[in-house]
Amino acid sequence: ISNMVPMLGDGSLKWYGAILIVIGMLALMAFIVFITNSERRIPVQYAKRVVGRKMYGGQSTNLPIKVNMSGVLPIIFAQSIASLPATIGAFTGHTMDSPGFWGGFLKLFDTSKPFYSILYFLLIIGFSYFYATMQFNPIEVANNLKKNGGFIPGFRPGKPTADFITKVLNKITMLRAL
Repeated sequence: ISNMVPMLGDGSLKWYGAILIVIGMLALMAFIVFITNSERRIPVQYAKRVVGRKMYGGQSTNLPIKVNMSGVLPIIFAQSIASLPATIGAFTGHTMDSPGFWGGFLKLFDTSKPFYSILYFLLIIGFSYFYATMQFNPIEVANNLKKNGGFIPGFRPGKPTADFITKVLNKITMLRAL
């Protein structure tokens, strides 16, 4: 915005262009908040149990899985790993202009090269899956559901439930990572 005001004053940016930019920024912020707060709900039902004269259970609830489970941590981890060669080069006193191995190695990890972009993209996807599996264990969730008499409609308790939760988690993680 601080760059837009002088551009509006000297005429290099039209008023309707500035309005479109501001609307775009607000829409982007709204989309980020929407994705951060969104979750995939898996329906869970609990079987009815009769203990003495009382009936327990028979409830229907859901298992919430956040779409953006790890936030920006995969991006931070990927940036740290991708910038590691440049950091090592700086500590050893080598630059991209250095002859031999170090110069070529540091040129390969230059942020303007396609290799760096592809590596960064793949690291973000990898760390997204890593963080999702560390934070949310489908086998443990399926066992807890089974212990408490809960089940996901259409899936048997135990391994089929864990497989379904894993499949849903993988789809959500891929969407989030991309």
